[in-house]
Amino acid sequence: MQTDPNWGNFLYNEDTKTINLIDFGAARDFPKSFVDDYLRMVLACSNGDSDSVIEMSRRLGFLTGMESDVMLDAHVQAGFIVGLPFSKPGPYDFRSTNITQSISHLGATMLKHRLTPPPDEAYSLHRKLSGAFLACIKIGAVVPCRELLLDVYKRHKFGEVNDELLSSGSVST
Repeated sequence: MQTDPNWGNFLYNEDTKTINLIDFGAARDFPKSFVDDYLRMVLACSNGDSDSVIEMSRRLGFLTGMESDVMLDAHVQAGFIVGLPFSKPGPYDFRSTNITQSISHLGATMLKHRLTPPPDEAYSLHRKLSGAFLACIKIGAVVPCRELLLDVYKRHKFGEVNDELLSSGSVST
């Protein structure tokens, strides 16, 4: 994954209508278990599944299991807001989103009540994801986010042999 959302790291090719990455120095790998559980958490966020968001957040190290209800609620609500583009079939119109404003309102609560810092992997990943969201907002992208997520989820090879998919693991549109 390319982890630097700086506009200078992307080149738009008008002929092919594609965005090309031109800075591979900021690319990194993530542990398989982190990718597996993070993908499960994204699906849980998109499905509005509070229990699975909390479970995956604990497995990933975002939560300790000792958080207050205030922190858990803010954490889950933030996940649902970020999962909004992936929550319904069809194109998601980033031009009409207020994701950044909605998240910023929850940020103070999470900072105040957080018991543990996010896992190290989250810093670069969330920087990249926020850059991707901001890029989509800036260019007014309309993207079939749910379909893309479900396609990735269906094709992903989860690493744990006996691991069950989330109860919210509904991958239907």
